[in-house]
Amino acid sequence: MKYVLWIMLFGTSAVFASNDVVVDSDVTEIKSELASEVKAELITAEQAEEMGLNRAETYEVTSTVSVENLEMQIAEKLKDSIMPYYSIEYNDPTSDNESYVATVTEYFGKVE
Repeated sequence: MKYVLWIMLFGTSAVFASNDVVVDSDVTEIKSELASEVKAELITAEQAEEMGLNRAETYEVTSTVSVENLEMQIAEKLKDSIMPYYSIEYNDPTSDNESYVATVTEYFGKVE
């Protein structure tokens, strides 16, 4: 919560968020941490469609503790995966619950 208040107080834009929102700077931090821990490549859902990839699995990861805990849980799930690509969609900023949520989708290549 303190982090969000600092962003609201000193942030570069007028972002009004509560402690259940994964804000842009948190997303950037998660992406860089995951890149160093996971073999699979992070892509967007649009890139997966353009590349003609097939969806392997979609699951939700939730943390009631912190953004760092959310990143750790995502990394643990992806470390066990054999899929070469994944995308992450974070919770809606208007969410009323008290948790950090990410939807992870794993992809594999075209089936000929």
